[in-house]
Amino acid sequence: MTINSTSISHTQEIATQLAQEVLKGEKPNLILLEGELGGGKTTFSQGFIRGLGITQPVNSPTFVIMKSYPLPHTPVTIYHLDLYRIEMEWEVLELDIMELIKNPQAIILIEWANKVEHLWTHIPHTKVSFQVDGDQNRTITIE
Repeated sequence: MTINSTSISHTQEIATQLAQEVLKGEKPNLILLEGELGGGKTTFSQGFIRGLGITQPVNSPTFVIMKSYPLPHTPVTIYHLDLYRIEMEWEVLELDIMELIKNPQAIILIEWANKVEHLWTHIPHTKVSFQVDGDQNRTITIE
């Protein structure tokens, strides 16, 4: 599915809709975000996480690599990763991401997932790609 987003709020609405599908079990719990710098990955992540009811600020975990957000009144935790600064595959594996993926109570969003794309090949996931089409316009492809 390809969607043309014309604003930050539209991108976040698209993310909220996907978040609801993931929470209902209609989509895999692993969401891989790909696109160029400034493409909308963090904006999408913010809409996704807020769309599940998280009210605290959602910032990119670029420097800490991973942040977690327990979903209120549920056993579910959202894990938000940013692999931009990752240089070696073992750095990702040290995060025990493969164990998180197996946890049905975890929802995992990974920005820059394409840096270690081969890790996700045989794992059910939803890939979201972003193409910049102007200042606020983005083409978002959800596979």
